[in-house]
Amino acid sequence: MPIGSIAPITTGIVNLPSIFAEQNEQTENGTSAFSDIFKNVYSQTVETNNTLQADAIKLINGEIDDLHTIYNDMTKASIAVETFVAVKNATVASFQQIMAMQM
Repeated sequence: MPIGSIAPITTGIVNLPSIFAEQNEQTENGTSAFSDIFKNVYSQTVETNNTLQADAIKLINGEIDDLHTIYNDMTKASIAVETFVAVKNATVASFQQIMAMQM
């Protein structure tokens, strides 16, 4: 049995390229604003949680009959929240290091 090449993962739980989609928009000096990236991560986290809540309501109403969809949504929401918290923690740590610098 021949071994074929490994295809890249295109259907990940969190689509990282879409998190940084707004990174292409640049400010006047040619750099991206971090606030845009942070807002994008936050909005995707909220969107993922809203999808989970909507699918949970559909499950309760009997519109969804498989728990696999709910489990996938729970995993996506969990990873989205963990990603957002990690970005927030890195931002706060960076700010604290900058504030600790002596002039």
